[in-house]
Amino acid sequence: MENPREKEGPLVLVVDDDAQVADMLRRALSRRGFRVEAVSSPDEALARAGHTPYQAALLDLVMPGRDGADLAVELRAVLPGLPVALLTGYTHSPLLRAAQKAGARVFTKPVVIHELVEFLESAIG
Repeated sequence: MENPREKEGPLVLVVDDDAQVADMLRRALSRRGFRVEAVSSPDEALARAGHTPYQAALLDLVMPGRDGADLAVELRAVLPGLPVALLTGYTHSPLLRAAQKAGARVFTKPVVIHELVEFLESAIG
C-alpha cells in the first residue's frame, strides 16, 4: 500500500557510493515524509537533476570520480538555490574546506537522522 504522505513530501536527492548508506537514508527520510531518490554516482545525480525538480540534496563528500563539494556546485548550476548537505566520515578531509566554500552544510557520519530532518525542513521551508 502506497503511503499518501510520501507522494506529497519534498523530493530529496541522496548521492552516496555506499549503497547501504544510501538505502538507510532513503528509508529513514521516507518514514519522515520525504520522497527520496537515491543514486550511487555523481554522474547519475547530474543526469537526473537535469529533468527532476529536487528540493534538496544530501551528498557523500568523498566519492570516486567527483567529490561531493564539486557535485554541490554542479547541481546548483542546474538547480539554482538547491539546499545541499554533505555527509562525511572524514572529519579532517581537505575537502571540508571546499564543502564550506560551496555553501553546503556538513554532517559527520554516522549521521543523526533528526539533525538531517531539521536541516531539510529548515532549508526547504
